[in-house]
This record gives sequence, C-alpha cells and structure tokens, in this order.
Amino acid sequence: MHKSVFGIVIKKLRQDLSLTQEMLASLSGLERTFISMLERGVKQPSLKTVSSLAHAMQLKSHELLHLMEEQIHHLNVQNDMTDIESEQRRLEVLEKERETSRIGEIVNAIPMIFFARTPMPEYILTFVSKNIGQLFGYSKDHFMADSGFWHAHIHQDDLPQVMANLQNMNAMDLLIHEYRFLTANGEWLNVREELKLAVGPSGIPKEVIGSIVGVG
Repeated sequence: MHKSVFGIVIKKLRQDLSLTQEMLASLSGLERTFISMLERGVKQPSLKTVSSLAHAMQLKSHELLHLMEEQIHHLNVQNDMTDIESEQRRLEVLEKERETSRIGEIVNAIPMIFFARTPMPEYILTFVSKNIGQLFGYSKDHFMADSGFWHAHIHQDDLPQVMANLQNMNAMDLLIHEYRFLTANGEWLNVREELKLAVGPSGIPKEVIGSIVGVG
C-alpha cells in the first residue's frame, strides 16, 4: 500500500509543476523508466531518491518530509488509505484530462521515521516525523527543543564511533550505522540509521536527511 501511495504523491507533485516524466527524470538525474515505476508503485524510493526528487521539485528534503507527514495525517483522518487503487485510477484520468493542472502539495507515507538536520558541526535537528514517539517513547518536541537531546541518549560506548562516522560523512556515500539508544522506559534499543548528505551546486553541504528504524 505504501508503494502505491508514494506513486500517487510523485505523480501529483509532478502534475502540480506541469512536468512530464522525462522532464522530472532530467531534473532529478533519475531514469524516466524509474520515475514511471515509482508512480506505478513498482519501486520504493531510497533516501538518495527522496533527496533528488525534492531538489528537482524545488523543495528542501526536510520540507518534502514535512509534507509527507501532513499527508499521512490527512489520509488517516479521511480514511483514504483504504482507497489507494481508486485514487490511482482517478489520477490516470487527471493525467489525460488535466496534464498541466495544479493539483496541490501531496506527500506519501513511508513506514519509517525520517528526520533532517543542518550539516556538521552544528547538526541541528530541523525536522523529525511525529511517529518518533512510537519508537523511543519521547515526543517530537523533546528532540526539537534540545539540540543535544539525541546524542545525550546514545550509549556512551557507541557515541565516539557515531560521532566519527558523522564527521567523515560525504555526499557520495550513504552512511549506514547502528547504535544503542536509551528509550523513555529506560531500556536500550538497537537502532539502524541511514544518512545522506545533500550538497548545493557549489559543493557546499546544505543538509543531512536520514531515516531510522529499530532493529531489536
């Protein structure tokens, strides 16, 4: 279901900007066939793909993630998550009848926690999805209000390696690491974090986007 929802999101945003699949592929550096597979729900996006599509549609990655979160809430309230295939059919009609119409900002539901930060050394949290509380037991506000909250809850034996990984992060590679995080109930949770450094045209780091899941 999440695959289908992401396809709806990409198609709506593309239509909103009056872009063809070929144009979006050119702007994002992705293949047109891959864009097509995303829209049809055949493929799911990686963090690199999310970053590439966000910048191609003139959005910051964390802005796209924020829109995703808003749409999750909207779909839950509307109970539209059970009618994804019907929505896809409606979009196919829209694609033919109103290819250049402005549809509005729609985002997708991806089943993991997303966040965005400023580059090192500040590494300030600028966005985190609300479902972070389901994993750690702390509300979103805990992480947003205190820039040191995250690292203060990483196991002291894991923190040096985590910091070293962050210091050496580059735009060419996806950083993947695991560490232990202290949850609100006092237990240590093993988590897997994937991070991507986004840079501007001049090569200057702009932001870090990431995802995190519990691994036991």
